Amino acid sequence: MNDNHILRRIRFLIKNLNFMIILMISSVMAVTAFKITAAMQAEDFLGKMKTLPLTPWSAAFFPACSFFVLICLMQIKGREQWNNFFILCYGIVQLALCGIIMDCLGASYNGIVLLVIADLLVCGKNTKLKISFIVALLAMYVFSGIGQFFGRNEQDFFQIYLNYYNTDIRKLILWLKNVLVSGNNLLFMLYMIMLIRIQILENERILLLNRKLDEANEKLQRANLKLEEYAKESEKMARSMERNRLAREIHDTLGHVLTGIIAGVDASLTLIGISPNEAKKQLEAVGAIARQGIKDVRRSVNALKPDALERLSLEDAIKQIIKETSQISNVEISFDNKTDLSNLAEDETETIYRIIQESITNSLRHGKADKIQISVDRVYNIITIIINDNGIGCKEIKKGFGLRHMAERVEMLNGSLEYKSENGFTLIAKIPVRWGK
Repeated sequence: MNDNHILRRIRFLIKNLNFMIILMISSVMAVTAFKITAAMQAEDFLGKMKTLPLTPWSAAFFPACSFFVLICLMQIKGREQWNNFFILCYGIVQLALCGIIMDCLGASYNGIVLLVIADLLVCGKNTKLKISFIVALLAMYVFSGIGQFFGRNEQDFFQIYLNYYNTDIRKLILWLKNVLVSGNNLLFMLYMIMLIRIQILENERILLLNRKLDEANEKLQRANLKLEEYAKESEKMARSMERNRLAREIHDTLGHVLTGIIAGVDASLTLIGISPNEAKKQLEAVGAIARQGIKDVRRSVNALKPDALERLSLEDAIKQIIKETSQISNVEISFDNKTDLSNLAEDETETIYRIIQESITNSLRHGKADKIQISVDRVYNIITIIINDNGIGCKEIKKGFGLRHMAERVEMLNGSLEYKSENGFTLIAKIPVRWGK
């Protein structure tokens, strides 16, 4: 059970207790008035009263009706929006009803004011208007308690009615009234303690939330700073990766083209004395390779994939490289493809193409090979590329620009690159593909 629920329970008990007190006092007054009338003691009774009392029926009816209207207003209040106009009307009506009840009871009971104060304390915001009504109610409570609000004395007024009963009944009524009034005062004090406790807890909760909000703002600011730093680093990395990518593109294209030109020129020099016509054809092929290379370099600078891949499928583009290289050199190149290469992603297609292109270039430039074997196979989603030549090989493999950037391309696809130099040079690339586009 939370504090707000306890607060509602206490307010419910105060309402019931006030109803019992008002009902008891008004009943005693009404019954006593009937008793006095029946005993023909009205003249004596009126002589003792400072003001004219209510009729017996009025003494019982008006306090009960006024209290019922007050309770109904409290219930309706819970469904209304608390603006200043509503608080003004509500406060005026409550003051009037409290005055009617206290006047009907001859200022014998003023605890009804505590019920109204308890109700006002939890309605709306702590506006100046609401506080003004609470101050007015407190003044009514204090002045009525000392017998000055209505020009009557509480003990004298109620005592006049009680004097028409014997001592035992009079003591019993006074005892019951005092018990109920004390209970009402204690419940009001408990109500105020709970209300203050709830307010303190609410303030602590707000302070805690503010602290957490400040901490969250600090964390957010730190995260924003880190994000800005990360964005700057990412931008630098992106520029660096783009430079490396363009460098690889240009290296792969120029290296392949220039190697082909050199091989073609060497073959032409060999043929020029033997067969000028064959040498001329060889030089024409070299020219075509050079012009195609210029196109590829331009496209690489514009961050585009090779021209061959723009026009042809991956397999046809590989066959074109082999054909062009075979035309301008004396190299025998075999290509054994055991898988379908038509549904690969763009980065996978370009990586495979560049690996084969760079391997052919290295075999001609460094290995001085005259036979190159290319094999492409696929097991599940792993494409394996094996390129072997019969070149001179080397005792110690030094990773130059070409091998290093081939490895970078493969690693970007989470693949692996191996090579060895025994009886020529062998390169094995394994690339996990994404099962097509």
